Amino acid sequence: MGQNTNAGLFEQEAVSSAVVKLAIPTIISSLVMVLYNLADTYFVGMLNDPVQTAAVTLAAPMLLAFNAVNNLFGVGTSSAMSRFLGRGETEAVKDCSAFGFYCALFCGIIMSPFYFPPLPGFFKIRFLRCLEPGNRMQRQRQDI
Repeated sequence: MGQNTNAGLFEQEAVSSAVVKLAIPTIISSLVMVLYNLADTYFVGMLNDPVQTAAVTLAAPMLLAFNAVNNLFGVGTSSAMSRFLGRGETEAVKDCSAFGFYCALFCGIIMSPFYFPPLPGFFKIRFLRCLEPGNRMQRQRQDI
């Protein structure tokens, strides 16, 4: 039944209504991700710890970059899948879907080590010295 419903969406409805039906979940997922980052920053900001707020601020763009790389596979495979659906090649659609999924999974596994805590030399970068253990900012916070 699910396959007939998806095929009917592309074959029987107008292009504009099909685009709206497919775009709404994508827009909602993007908004949820932005709201999650805003809520995360808000609640960490309530701790009144600038170092932790800076950590969230540095982590958010890395998360967005991670998602952007994986979305590349989603956009590419969805384009190929729509062409295969137009030709009626349902087996190629399944293969294309599996290829996109496994490529995104592989890319996520390859990128994951870059998101773990960095090596000690990482804090030698000038703008990250505030995060270095034992710096002046942390000593001043302890005095308060």
